[in-house]
Amino acid sequence: MSEQDPFGELVARLETAKQQLEGVVTPEDAVVALEELQETTRQLSAEIDRRRRALTEDRGDGQLDLL
Repeated sequence: MSEQDPFGELVARLETAKQQLEGVVTPEDAVVALEELQETTRQLSAEIDRRRRALTEDRGDGQLDLL
């Protein structure tokens, strides 16, 4: 079994949540879709931060601290 890229999975979830939001019928559907977008965006941001820290540690020179 191959390990999937968390970033790719999160981007796919973000796209799915976007499609759900575009197809809402009721206000309740909109709330659910927006909550999914919010949670996925939070997780995506955390993954980006994790990767930035890993790159900074790998480089060891702090150059990515400015990003």
